[in-house]
Amino acid sequence: MNTYDIVVAGNGALGLATARALSLQDPALRIAVVGPAARPGGASGAAGAMLGCYGEVTAPLLRTAPGRAKLAKGMLAARLWPSWLEEMNSVLPAHEQVHINPGTIVFSNAKSGTIEDENYAAIQQAVKEGGEPCEELDPNQVPGLNPAEDCRPKRALFLPREGSVDASRLLRALTLVLEQSPKVSLVDGTVKALEVHGGRVAGVRLEDGRTIATPRVVLAMGVGTQAVLDELPDLARRIPRIFCGGGTSLVLQAAKPSLQHVVRTPNRAFACGLHGLPRAGNQLYFGATNILMARPMLRTTPADMFFLLECVLEQIDQDLCAAQLVAWQAGNRPVTVDTCPLIGPTSVDGLWLLTGTYRDGLFLSPLLGQHVARRLCGQPGLVNEDFPPERKPISLYTLAEARSEALKHYLAMGWEHGIRLPKVGWHRAFPRFYQQMLDSLYEALGEEEFVLPPELLAIVDSNRAAMVPFFRNYYAEVRKAWAPAA
Repeated sequence: MNTYDIVVAGNGALGLATARALSLQDPALRIAVVGPAARPGGASGAAGAMLGCYGEVTAPLLRTAPGRAKLAKGMLAARLWPSWLEEMNSVLPAHEQVHINPGTIVFSNAKSGTIEDENYAAIQQAVKEGGEPCEELDPNQVPGLNPAEDCRPKRALFLPREGSVDASRLLRALTLVLEQSPKVSLVDGTVKALEVHGGRVAGVRLEDGRTIATPRVVLAMGVGTQAVLDELPDLARRIPRIFCGGGTSLVLQAAKPSLQHVVRTPNRAFACGLHGLPRAGNQLYFGATNILMARPMLRTTPADMFFLLECVLEQIDQDLCAAQLVAWQAGNRPVTVDTCPLIGPTSVDGLWLLTGTYRDGLFLSPLLGQHVARRLCGQPGLVNEDFPPERKPISLYTLAEARSEALKHYLAMGWEHGIRLPKVGWHRAFPRFYQQMLDSLYEALGEEEFVLPPELLAIVDSNRAAMVPFFRNYYAEVRKAWAPAA
């Protein structure tokens, strides 16, 4: 049996960044990073890797203390990226180095109803409050933006300090620098369970039967973390449950240079907004979808493919109809039941969690990796620990607020999919249909203490017969876990 000082379970951006930070914090540490080389269904490999702090802001985010705490972490992460990449690049050959493609243009084209306007205004508010440099642009003069006439943007905001990196290049670079360390081992495999004795971590067991002895484990497995926690049910019910935010992305080969910066809409329709960004060699990356599911999405679907292509060709550039297809990608973002991350130690001695980061995992990886590494080595962390793993689900909405926000998102989905209704009178009937559906969902759940965030309603609506009892039982177990001792 191999023995290590620390095992990092997960080889996405967060896991690799944490291992890198640990090796720099204490070069004597023996570290194992465990994760499948192919990363099936992982979020990092399929990500657009937008370094978007302000571009991700929404109106609900600014209304709550947990939302503001997430924004504060994003602001810290944004400042760290240049120096973090500079340090990593210093030990890499030039052809393997990672560089930021600077600049993000947020545009609004009113294809999703009022929610797009609200979130665009929230971005403007956050930029102003944070003193972030920005510039209002003529939305019809954005390089690479050549939409259909009925999809022309009405506003555009340039954020010069945001931008993107190539996700696959970043993962390769982190892997290469870890391979240079004689104390770090990269293990091709998947952690299935933890070995816990007397309330302390003793090791991990892999799916292929191998075991690794260690007194400390960082679970950074994204959506795979939940299956490992379920092996420890008493602990699992004290930690907000993790679900899968399945997303589809597309890479195209353009005939000539097109986009110069990230272009994106505000977040809308339960998703991260339509976004496109340049890659090397005239390649272009696009994404827009987010479907909350109980199980990971390992392959994309024709429905998501059709929707994304339609959005790209209508709302970004009609001329891309002649581009060549490079790849379709599917990934799964880890989304907790309260949509807030899980960061820090647990009551099992030696067990740490670093997951539940939703759309922000890769962007936050330099910050959170260094934070967890410092804490594991007995040093002060870099961020406030606002989101400990063991907690009651955080309530971000009242029941009325959740119903109102969910209605906006469902209506936005209809408009984004090009629904056509008679114009006279139906502006009231259409929302009423969705409102009745949402009211029946929340009434079936029967929950007011822990209000399910609107993003997770799709899981319930997809299979009411199974998921309504699931969530009712889940919240009952949460209450038992946090009930005062008799």
